[in-house]
Amino acid sequence: MELESTISRGIKLGADFVEIREERSRTTILRVVDGVVRELSSGDEFRIGVRTLYKGGWGLSVARSVEDLEEALIDSFELAKLSSNRSRRLEVDWPSFKGNYEVLGKEPAYEVPIERKIGILIDQHKSASSIRGVRNTNIFLVDSIKETRILNSLGTDVDQRIARIRMAAYIFAHEAGVTEASFESKGGLGGMEVIEGSDVAERAARRAVEALSAVPAPPGPRKAILDPKLAGVFIHEAFGHAAEGDAIVNDESILTGMMGKPVGSPRVSVVDDPTLEGLYGSYRYDDEGTEARRKYIVREGVLSSYLTNLEVSRKLNVELTGNARSMDFGNPPEVRMSNTFIERGDWSFEEMVSEMKDGIYAFGSLYGYTDPAKGQFMFKAEGGWLIERGEIVRRLREVAITGMTLEVLHNVEAVGNDLHHDPGNCGKKGQWVPVTTGSPHIMVRSLVFGGR
Repeated sequence: MELESTISRGIKLGADFVEIREERSRTTILRVVDGVVRELSSGDEFRIGVRTLYKGGWGLSVARSVEDLEEALIDSFELAKLSSNRSRRLEVDWPSFKGNYEVLGKEPAYEVPIERKIGILIDQHKSASSIRGVRNTNIFLVDSIKETRILNSLGTDVDQRIARIRMAAYIFAHEAGVTEASFESKGGLGGMEVIEGSDVAERAARRAVEALSAVPAPPGPRKAILDPKLAGVFIHEAFGHAAEGDAIVNDESILTGMMGKPVGSPRVSVVDDPTLEGLYGSYRYDDEGTEARRKYIVREGVLSSYLTNLEVSRKLNVELTGNARSMDFGNPPEVRMSNTFIERGDWSFEEMVSEMKDGIYAFGSLYGYTDPAKGQFMFKAEGGWLIERGEIVRRLREVAITGMTLEVLHNVEAVGNDLHHDPGNCGKKGQWVPVTTGSPHIMVRSLVFGGR
């Protein structure tokens, strides 16, 4: 059974909507720990996901080949009928899209011998471990190419071929009973040219060693400057997830009922834009085939948009934003961010330090916790600097920030002119997708600092 005829067959069975996602993916994962290859895997998968909608209930089944499509369609439809018992009917009047998009890069990573990739990571290890004080190195490289074709019963038919690559380094330094860690990564759409020549391990190593002589950060509320990495993680984790429309539908977000209302300082605008060329979270069409577009989640402090997929846009009666994303053919598209960042302002970093007088400059992010329903967060920064009388004076370690998300956004006093993006992977409902976080430096009136 061909893809188009499967859709027709599904509609004849009684489905309200049928979607076919044909996907081939090739992925290589390589990890070198202390100069030794500890993980090396490579795979090539081809599957066809069949998703059906019946009276508000969704079903998803996967075929290994075109020959298995009939069975997958029947299974998907039976699952949709079962789930419809606990669902409200959805009106199927979404727009359709047609087109194609391809980014493979100058030197596609899947064509490069694995020995060369190992050599790149070994060189990263050598450059980091040659720095006095470095105890352990943990460096990984992930490259993939995903080819998808998405069709549905409304007439959508889009093709994409997207190659991604990312290299990252965790470096640990140790001295006199003190251990410090630093993390650095580089990645994006394209081939080997994205990461070659990068010194992620060396930069992480120098920061980790630098932290050994630092003093613990003073706890309590302080005026603060956050660097682009920490501010970018904050806006993604603490705020962006709260703006995902499924959280609004399920009343699990502090932003429920806040559309059009102030959620931060007028200096703050937050953008989600999958169309930015070369960024790790970029794409032209989302995983339901909706054309991606730039949108303001917050414009000058006012909540301007929720992120949506087909189902959520209908339930909230708002526009499609092109934010349906799934990890692979076997998972349904969920509402997810892409490249999410605070828009640049007009302050220089030096102006912020001079203006702040006394406080803490916190940078980097190692891990954290957020609760979009309560609007609480905690992030362990990589480090910081104490600022006194308008000058940076002392390196700090054991830097953590905590607080209420909207309170922090309202307390933003300045936004820098130095927007920076970082690649990463975002987890939600067991699915991991590539994203980009970003921000300029921001200055916050008051932020609570703690230790580890």
